[in-house]
Amino acid sequence: MSFIKESMKEFDHIVWPTPAETKKYFVTVVTMITVLTVLLFAIGTAFSIGLFAAKKQLVPTSSVSPTSSSAPIGDLKLGDIKTTATPVK
Repeated sequence: MSFIKESMKEFDHIVWPTPAETKKYFVTVVTMITVLTVLLFAIGTAFSIGLFAAKKQLVPTSSVSPTSSSAPIGDLKLGDIKTTATPVK
């Protein structure tokens, strides 16, 4: 019980900010969050655009047509796969 009483007394020693200071700190925090959000968005967008531009420069787009050497879909049957299960000890 003495801990609670002492804790309550400590509240008298706290110097609480004035409403004007609280508003100033709030505006500062919200402004910094907004500025950093916009900055990180701009950096991320620029990086993404740069990567896509580099990709277009390095790898030309071309249409790939299937060749006759590719396996036909009809040959792929899961029922033909044989599996054995061993119990785990």
